[in-house]
Amino acid sequence: LEAMAQVAGVLLLKKLEALNQVAYFLSAEDVKWRKPVVPGDTLVIEVELTKARGKIGKAKGVCKVGGEIVSEAEVTFMLREA
Repeated sequence: LEAMAQVAGVLLLKKLEALNQVAYFLSAEDVKWRKPVVPGDTLVIEVELTKARGKIGKAKGVCKVGGEIVSEAEVTFMLREA
């Protein structure tokens, strides 16, 4: 969940070309953990920005191991001066 939020924050920062900004995690909704991830697994994180208004962003994230979904969530975050 934290990794999805970080990837989503970086995505918004790059999309808005926000210099001297930091993305702060605000909330998570519709969180689903489907399978455990264990040491040695390669975790692939896919994030799609679904909303971006001003300094607030929302994204849908999916984590996969071996092409199989292991977790998913919708995360909300905001940008602030660093």
